[in-house]
Amino acid sequence: MKVLKRLGVLVVIGVVICSAYVARADSEGDRPVIARAGADALVLWDATAIVAQIVSDKASDADANGRLANGALKALVQVAPRLAAAKSITVRVVYARTGAVSPVYGAATFAGVERYATLEISGADAKADTGKWKEAALDGSALPKNLTFTVTGKLPPR
Repeated sequence: MKVLKRLGVLVVIGVVICSAYVARADSEGDRPVIARAGADALVLWDATAIVAQIVSDKASDADANGRLANGALKALVQVAPRLAAAKSITVRVVYARTGAVSPVYGAATFAGVERYATLEISGADAKADTGKWKEAALDGSALPKNLTFTVTGKLPPR
Protein backbone atom coordinates (compact mmCIF):
# COMPACT_ATOMS: atom_id res chain seq x y z
CA MET A 1 0.00 0.00 0.00
CA LYS A 2 2.84 2.39 0.87
CA VAL A 3 4.45 1.66 -2.48
CA LEU A 4 1.26 2.59 -4.32
CA LYS A 5 0.97 5.86 -2.38
CA ARG A 6 4.56 6.76 -3.16
CA LEU A 7 4.06 5.87 -6.79
CA GLY A 8 0.90 8.02 -6.87
CA VAL A 9 2.79 10.97 -5.38
CA LEU A 10 5.56 10.56 -7.95
CA VAL A 11 3.02 10.48 -10.79
CA VAL A 12 1.37 13.67 -9.52
CA ILE A 13 4.74 15.42 -9.24
CA GLY A 14 5.63 14.28 -12.76
CA VAL A 15 2.36 15.59 -14.16
CA VAL A 16 2.87 18.97 -12.47
CA ILE A 17 6.41 19.29 -13.83
CA CYS A 18 5.33 18.27 -17.34
CA SER A 19 2.40 20.72 -17.25
CA ALA A 20 4.70 23.56 -16.27
CA TYR A 21 7.09 22.66 -19.08
CA VAL A 22 4.27 22.56 -21.67
CA ALA A 23 2.86 25.90 -20.46
CA ARG A 24 6.31 27.46 -20.71
CA ALA A 25 6.80 26.09 -24.23
CA ASP A 26 3.39 27.44 -25.29
CA SER A 27 4.14 30.91 -23.95
CA GLU A 28 7.40 30.99 -25.88
CA GLY A 29 5.86 29.83 -29.14
CA ASP A 30 6.22 33.19 -30.86
CA ARG A 31 10.00 33.36 -30.59
CA PRO A 32 11.65 34.60 -33.76
CA VAL A 33 13.70 32.07 -35.71
CA ILE A 34 16.83 33.04 -37.62
CA ALA A 35 16.23 31.37 -40.98
CA ARG A 36 19.30 32.77 -42.69
CA ALA A 37 22.33 34.37 -41.08
CA GLY A 38 24.97 36.20 -43.07
CA ALA A 39 24.98 39.36 -45.14
CA ASP A 40 21.21 39.41 -45.83
CA ALA A 41 19.74 37.94 -42.66
CA LEU A 42 16.20 36.57 -42.63
CA VAL A 43 14.19 36.13 -39.44
CA LEU A 44 10.83 34.36 -39.31
CA TRP A 45 8.33 35.51 -36.71
CA ASP A 46 5.13 33.51 -36.11
CA ALA A 47 2.35 36.01 -35.39
CA THR A 48 -0.48 33.45 -35.24
CA ALA A 49 -1.49 34.32 -31.66
CA ILE A 50 -1.60 38.05 -32.40
CA VAL A 51 -3.55 37.53 -35.63
CA ALA A 52 -6.09 35.43 -33.71
CA GLN A 53 -6.44 38.25 -31.18
CA ILE A 54 -6.83 40.80 -34.01
CA VAL A 55 -9.66 38.73 -35.50
CA SER A 56 -11.28 38.30 -32.08
CA ASP A 57 -11.08 42.06 -31.42
CA LYS A 58 -12.33 42.87 -34.94
CA ALA A 59 -9.46 45.34 -35.16
CA SER A 60 -9.19 47.78 -38.04
CA ASP A 61 -6.47 47.29 -40.65
CA ALA A 62 -4.49 50.22 -39.23
CA ASP A 63 -4.65 48.84 -35.69
CA ALA A 64 -3.78 45.33 -36.91
CA ASN A 65 -0.77 46.62 -38.85
CA GLY A 66 0.37 48.58 -35.82
CA ARG A 67 0.20 45.52 -33.57
CA LEU A 68 2.00 43.33 -36.08
CA ALA A 69 4.68 45.94 -36.84
CA ASN A 70 5.36 46.34 -33.12
CA GLY A 71 5.53 42.56 -32.68
CA ALA A 72 7.98 42.28 -35.57
CA LEU A 73 10.05 45.06 -34.01
CA LYS A 74 10.16 43.14 -30.70
CA ALA A 75 11.28 40.06 -32.64
CA LEU A 76 14.04 42.15 -34.21
CA VAL A 77 15.19 43.32 -30.77
CA GLN A 78 15.52 39.67 -29.68
CA VAL A 79 17.66 38.53 -32.61
CA ALA A 80 19.63 41.63 -33.65
CA PRO A 81 22.56 40.98 -31.28
CA ARG A 82 23.15 37.60 -32.97
CA LEU A 83 23.14 39.19 -36.44
CA ALA A 84 25.89 41.75 -35.93
CA ALA A 85 27.61 40.88 -39.23
CA ALA A 86 24.47 41.35 -41.34
CA LYS A 87 24.31 44.10 -43.95
CA SER A 88 20.50 43.94 -43.82
CA ILE A 89 17.98 42.22 -41.56
CA THR A 90 14.49 41.23 -42.70
CA VAL A 91 11.85 40.01 -40.28
CA ARG A 92 9.15 38.07 -42.14
CA VAL A 93 5.79 38.12 -40.34
CA VAL A 94 3.92 34.85 -40.90
CA TYR A 95 0.84 33.22 -39.41
CA ALA A 96 -0.93 29.87 -39.70
CA ARG A 97 -4.14 30.02 -41.75
CA THR A 98 -7.04 27.82 -40.68
CA GLY A 99 -9.58 26.12 -42.89
CA ALA A 100 -12.95 24.49 -42.39
CA VAL A 101 -13.84 22.72 -39.17
CA SER A 102 -13.11 19.00 -39.41
CA PRO A 103 -16.27 16.95 -38.77
CA VAL A 104 -14.14 14.18 -37.30
CA TYR A 105 -12.13 16.24 -34.83
CA GLY A 106 -14.37 19.28 -34.39
CA ALA A 107 -11.44 21.66 -34.83
CA ALA A 108 -10.31 23.99 -37.58
CA THR A 109 -7.98 22.46 -40.14
CA PHE A 110 -4.58 23.82 -41.13
CA ALA A 111 -4.76 25.71 -44.43
CA GLY A 112 -1.16 26.82 -44.84
CA VAL A 113 1.11 29.65 -43.81
CA GLU A 114 0.44 33.24 -44.83
CA ARG A 115 3.38 35.56 -45.39
CA TYR A 116 1.79 38.74 -44.13
CA ALA A 117 4.54 41.38 -44.01
CA THR A 118 8.23 42.17 -43.77
CA LEU A 119 10.12 44.52 -41.50
CA GLU A 120 13.50 45.62 -42.87
CA ILE A 121 16.45 47.50 -41.42
CA SER A 122 20.05 47.93 -42.56
CA GLY A 123 22.73 46.21 -40.53
CA ALA A 124 24.41 49.53 -39.78
CA ASP A 125 21.17 51.02 -38.42
CA ALA A 126 20.54 47.89 -36.38
CA LYS A 127 24.00 48.05 -34.77
CA ALA A 128 23.88 51.78 -34.09
CA ASP A 129 20.24 51.75 -32.91
CA THR A 130 19.64 54.63 -35.32
CA GLY A 131 16.23 56.14 -34.72
CA LYS A 132 16.01 54.51 -31.28
CA TRP A 133 14.16 51.50 -32.69
CA LYS A 134 14.84 49.46 -29.53
CA GLU A 135 13.02 52.05 -27.43
CA ALA A 136 10.14 52.10 -29.93
CA ALA A 137 9.76 48.34 -29.46
CA LEU A 138 9.46 48.71 -25.70
CA ASP A 139 6.98 51.58 -25.58
CA GLY A 140 4.90 50.63 -28.64
CA SER A 141 5.43 53.96 -30.38
CA ALA A 142 5.52 54.46 -34.14
CA LEU A 143 8.24 52.81 -36.19
CA PRO A 144 11.33 54.94 -36.75
CA LYS A 145 11.95 56.08 -40.33
CA ASN A 146 14.94 53.77 -40.83
CA LEU A 147 12.63 50.74 -40.58
CA THR A 148 10.40 49.63 -43.45
CA PHE A 149 7.22 47.66 -42.74
CA THR A 150 5.72 46.31 -45.97
CA VAL A 151 2.43 44.39 -46.08
CA THR A 152 2.63 41.57 -48.62
CA GLY A 153 -0.33 39.37 -47.64
CA LYS A 154 -3.85 39.43 -46.23
CA LEU A 155 -5.34 39.07 -42.78
CA PRO A 156 -8.31 36.79 -42.12
CA PRO A 157 -11.77 38.37 -42.35
CA ARG A 158 -12.93 40.15 -39.23
